[in-house]
Amino acid sequence: MKTLEEIIQRSVCLLCFVDRSSLEKKVVGGISHSLQERETQRKIIIRWLNEKEYYEHLTDIERKAIETPVVRKTNNEILYMHNDFECIEPMLWVIGLVPKLSDYNEFVLSNLHTPLKIGANHTLSALAKRCKMRSVDQIEEKRELAMLWYWRCLEARNPSSGINDLLSAVTEIFGDRHRDLLRHYKGFDVKIGDFIVNGKPVSALRGEQLAKLEVISERRFYAFEWMCSEDDWGSVSLSC
Repeated sequence: MKTLEEIIQRSVCLLCFVDRSSLEKKVVGGISHSLQERETQRKIIIRWLNEKEYYEHLTDIERKAIETPVVRKTNNEILYMHNDFECIEPMLWVIGLVPKLSDYNEFVLSNLHTPLKIGANHTLSALAKRCKMRSVDQIEEKRELAMLWYWRCLEARNPSSGINDLLSAVTEIFGDRHRDLLRHYKGFDVKIGDFIVNGKPVSALRGEQLAKLEVISERRFYAFEWMCSEDDWGSVSLSC
């Protein structure tokens, strides 16, 4: 299990990294920004990371993206990295900075700069004093739910898997504990026998809807796996 300090460092680095990736879009938060404004903001992010001593905790991929200047042509590779925003909320929940996790119906929409106190007065030590790690049992339960969502997406992409009764399949593959977890989970409809997304079972999702759920479930599961393991951020292996 990662320490409180490690989780804070990773969540701050991820948020700054995601902020950099969003600069590939001209319109951010409903406001249009010039190329010069976006490039200036990129340099501000780098300066802040250095001043607050987070820069050294970036991964090589994050560092390369942040150091890449914003140019007129959109860098789609960097823009796609914005999906890592989904990783941050699980971390903030684990350390007690957000009261609950977002549903899997939508991407996380919350402003996560506020709980992390991103700004001139930010210090890791002051932030750590506001945090309280949740219990291992609480963390593992959310981790298992994230894993089951991710597993469900993989199964949805594999119609030849032959699974007709999802609850029975969960029992057979993962055991009674996971079956009971789903029975008491509001995101799972026992009568329908499937996870529900915006009123639809996952089995009814197609195209962009399923792809969106895959991103949400994979990134949130990745965050929980990292926190519960000894792996480096770029070395987490997802297995169901």
